[in-house]
Amino acid sequence: MSDHAAIEIVEPNDAAVGTDAAWTTEEEQFETAETPPHAPPHAPPHAPAVGSPDDTVTRCLAQVKRLLQEAPGGSPAETSPHTIFRVPQPLRGIDPEAEEPEIVSIGPYHREQPQVLVFERLKPRFLESFLHRTKSDLKGLAEFVAGEESSARSCYSEHVDMTSSDFVQMMLLDSCFVLELLLHFCESDATDEYDPIFARPQIIPILIRDLLKLENQIPYFLLHSLFNRAVPSNLKGERGSLAILALKLFNLAYPRPMALFKSWENLEGEHLLDLLYKSLSPARPKSTKESWSLAQSVPCVTELRPSRIYFESEKADSLLDISFHERILQIPEIAINDFMTTVLINCVSLDQCRENRSKYMTDYVSFMHCLINQPKDVSLLRSDGIIALYSRDDQYVADLFSKLGKSISFNVHDCFLSKQFEELESYYRSNRAKMMRTYFSCPWSVISLFSAFLIVVLTITQTVMAILAYRFHR
Repeated sequence: MSDHAAIEIVEPNDAAVGTDAAWTTEEEQFETAETPPHAPPHAPPHAPAVGSPDDTVTRCLAQVKRLLQEAPGGSPAETSPHTIFRVPQPLRGIDPEAEEPEIVSIGPYHREQPQVLVFERLKPRFLESFLHRTKSDLKGLAEFVAGEESSARSCYSEHVDMTSSDFVQMMLLDSCFVLELLLHFCESDATDEYDPIFARPQIIPILIRDLLKLENQIPYFLLHSLFNRAVPSNLKGERGSLAILALKLFNLAYPRPMALFKSWENLEGEHLLDLLYKSLSPARPKSTKESWSLAQSVPCVTELRPSRIYFESEKADSLLDISFHERILQIPEIAINDFMTTVLINCVSLDQCRENRSKYMTDYVSFMHCLINQPKDVSLLRSDGIIALYSRDDQYVADLFSKLGKSISFNVHDCFLSKQFEELESYYRSNRAKMMRTYFSCPWSVISLFSAFLIVVLTITQTVMAILAYRFHR
């Protein structure tokens, strides 16, 4: 190879470390150096011959050591700053409307899709309203967001191909849109007939769902910082913290007692979806790992009922508070509608993207997937008040839990419901449950058992009477 060719390969090493170009160039340089036409004339006296096995090992070790020095310390879960992800491939397509925004884009992933362009043109109006409400300075807010650009970019799991000015503008518009929406929602004044959102109440449920989609998020730290920086103290005192404002909006679609909101005053998350997730987390502590060795499942509702296991709708603070006691399985009521479908899919997706975290929603979905194998199971849970009457049809609910359950990894021993799994499975395998299934599973079985018992009693009675009669006649 000529000297000029060698220079062309080495020259791109000035590129940023970690880029594809730099990596390819190093590989080409390494491969080129492996098989040169001849050894360099001034090689050190003790250096291995170029192209020899020893030379290959030496070069390989040098490159590996360099990679180890450049690699960040700790495990990937500890060092990764990513908090906003794409829906994992196994979970895509379960319900496309639950994955992508329908009317408003937040963040960079979907901002150019046609269905969100109308709201993109409305965002400057919300920015203007937010500046007027908070008496904030636009330049000061823009400078603050620009200072957080690097941190905000690192929250997204994919490279954001936007210039610095475009990215900062997007973060500023999206953040102020969300904050103004939350503040405006809490106003008790009459709604302006020209208001782009509240004059059209039919779009509010769609908007709420869009704010809870994993791919449609903005870093919470940015929202929280802007809220504390721009919103006056008296306004915060009237409306509450950022967490309270957000959860009150979500309460429109998923009503919960207002008494719970006091405990969420200082709740924080990585984004709005994570904030809702944390508010749904179970009140009971996570179960410890158990040593029992049963199957990774429990029978479905149709199979559990003949064992005299009863299902009740439990009034609980959290959707995930499930208990099993004295043959009664208590599960909080859930309405499988468009909102809850969006929450389930996106919370489970968030679980699958994060490591070394409690996967409460994944555990819940896996448990429900075990109980629901067919539409009949849904119908039975609906009659028990666990699946709300105004949910989607039985087939849809069964398909939703089936698709979600088959698309996620699950280990019952690491599950916060592991105790419920164990107790339910243990009772199902007990002799009492087997007797219930064998002799009391249907009316005909009961009638047959009673008939057999009656025949035995009559036979004994007849025998006793015959013996007594024989002795009396003697």
